[in-house]
Amino acid sequence: MPSLPRREVIDESVVGIYHIWSRVALREFLLGLDPKTGRSFRHRKKVIRKRNEALVSIFAIECLEHAVLDNHFHQILRNRPDVVAQWSDREVAERWLRLKRSALELKPPPKEERIAALVANREELAEIRRRLSSISWFMAYLREPLARAFNLEGGTTGTSFWAGRFGCSRLEDELAVLVCCLYVCMNLIR
Repeated sequence: MPSLPRREVIDESVVGIYHIWSRVALREFLLGLDPKTGRSFRHRKKVIRKRNEALVSIFAIECLEHAVLDNHFHQILRNRPDVVAQWSDREVAERWLRLKRSALELKPPPKEERIAALVANREELAEIRRRLSSISWFMAYLREPLARAFNLEGGTTGTSFWAGRFGCSRLEDELAVLVCCLYVCMNLIR
């Protein structure tokens, strides 16, 4: 059964809590110990956590829980369009200009000219403000540089590191959030 389009799952205009998951291609063990080759990729878990923390410092997205397993990861994310609406135009520009989709590290703080140019472009700034509380944009900036880095490390190319789109379901109430948090945490124990 095909999954729903994300626009039917995620309402980016209101605060919501979502269970997000993403698998590596072919369900291989590319984040842990590969039983076929005996090669360890466990160091990649730290890279994922570090990138996630960097993005949380930029986006108006809160990571309530996460778990990185050997062939997939889970996150419970809350988008905060209410928070990004309170940011000044300058803060929105400064945050956006620190992002780089093709590299794991954030860019250094931007120069004043670049900030001023972005603040002056009202239409682009409004779109960037929306993106900074978007789960989909957050995941694009999480998964793409990770795939590039891990493919480079493994000597492969292309977009084949992740198995398609990330999965997403909205957690409608506190009980759903609690049950999902338990599920995510218990995944590590299993």
